[in-house]
Amino acid sequence: MSIKRPPPSPTMDTTAPASGSDRSLDLHVKTPIATVQDVEKSAVALPAGDQKPPPYTQFSPTRQNLIVAIVTAAGFFSPLCGAVYLPSLILFEDIFKTTGTVINATVAVYMAVFAVAPLFGAAAADYGGRKSVYLWSLAIFLVANTLLAALPPNLGSLFTLRIFQAIGASMVTSVGAGTIADVTEPAKRATRLGIFLLGPQLGPVLGPFIGGQFSHHNRWRWVFGFLSLACFPVYLLILFLLPETLRCLVGDGSIYANSSWLVKPHFRQKKVVEEGKYPHPPKPTVKGLFKLLTFVPNFIVSVASGLNFGGLYSIYIVFPRVWQKQYGFSGSETGYAYLAPGIFLLLASLAIGRLSDMLYRRQKANDDGKAPVPERRLEIQVWGYVASAAGKVMWGWFTLRHYHPAAGLTASAIAGVGTGIIMVTSSSYQTECQPTAAALLVALSGLLRNAASSIASAIIDSLVDSMGYGWCFTGLAIMDVLCIGGLIFIRIKGHVYRAKLPSPIRPGPPQGQGRP
Repeated sequence: MSIKRPPPSPTMDTTAPASGSDRSLDLHVKTPIATVQDVEKSAVALPAGDQKPPPYTQFSPTRQNLIVAIVTAAGFFSPLCGAVYLPSLILFEDIFKTTGTVINATVAVYMAVFAVAPLFGAAAADYGGRKSVYLWSLAIFLVANTLLAALPPNLGSLFTLRIFQAIGASMVTSVGAGTIADVTEPAKRATRLGIFLLGPQLGPVLGPFIGGQFSHHNRWRWVFGFLSLACFPVYLLILFLLPETLRCLVGDGSIYANSSWLVKPHFRQKKVVEEGKYPHPPKPTVKGLFKLLTFVPNFIVSVASGLNFGGLYSIYIVFPRVWQKQYGFSGSETGYAYLAPGIFLLLASLAIGRLSDMLYRRQKANDDGKAPVPERRLEIQVWGYVASAAGKVMWGWFTLRHYHPAAGLTASAIAGVGTGIIMVTSSSYQTECQPTAAALLVALSGLLRNAASSIASAIIDSLVDSMGYGWCFTGLAIMDVLCIGGLIFIRIKGHVYRAKLPSPIRPGPPQGQGRP
């Protein structure tokens, strides 16, 4: 699907994107035309007659892989912190002398803060640098978990420190997506995002498994102590090996090209590139956040992804109740059960990332090197919603009728596959549409996913009690099916909305003028 551009005017850039580019759009800034070929590769005008765009990044492939590995490890702790807690929900009723409703509320509070906090971290990362957000947020995470492991059991302390856990853990996932966009060209980005999402997706896989080993009266503190011990080495890797990657501060990474991989520890990166040489994200404001969220295609993708994840999280929340009370599993065995949806979600993310990039390159080759429109990333997503809906329906009715545990585990795995497909393709679409706000866009999607998870944590027990497992999860599956209509709308009309937005930042003088 192509976009017809209007004739040249003094305020529009009519330069065609170079090979490997995308037609990214910024919601905030209008700028004069420039001679740059690709806003993501470089904002510097190319010499006359030079048709080859500059390299996207000067980081070597090996160092790119190291950066991806570090931010993937950092992103592991955000969902791990929530998931490691789940097998002990029933145990914590006894430890903290309270009811299941109150313990479920600690999950809801965690997910609510987890939804909102990344907006602030992502805005800071897109505007002032990635590394400082990693360092400050993980420091908060380390302190909160250490205190939870050391203090006597107290319900007030549990709620308070769960809030700080969420603040510290939640920011790194959205910031990590921005880091991937900094060092990865669009043609390879879905594959890298699939790798990066291994961190967030391994949390639900390994979290309950690990947490189940500590779901005993004499080992419950290790639920939190483990998080501190596991996070500290990653913190050191970020401090000493992760360079700043925000392109408006360090450009394409040339300043690191011939330097040691060891980085001098600091909490703030100064701008080392010429002002205006690379696109600068808009200054974070409430109005800017609202514009990003209400950009119709992004709003549809984010809401649909949120509803889908809320349904999968509902399965996670009722797992202890189903397996321990209905099937007689122990806490450790319940942790093993979480591996079914988690592993298949993980495998789906890896496979779909590679498939999406393969289709991207094929479409580009078939169109004489012209980059496909971002909406093509969403075509695979329809199958994700179909799989997710089917898994939820089966989970509900299999559980209601007390089928063999293998049936319920298979159903939850199918639901996990669907969510894995949706998460990767949504992130790829959003970072291609507006790369200068990549972290913030992913944070906005996370806001809605985690808000849905928070609501699910608070109400799923009541819904199951009033509707039964079958009809409750059938209702969640119907929401997935309805989301497919939104994807069809974006595929048909998404380019129309993007064409009406201001052009991306393309620094450089208007045609016919010299640089000031």
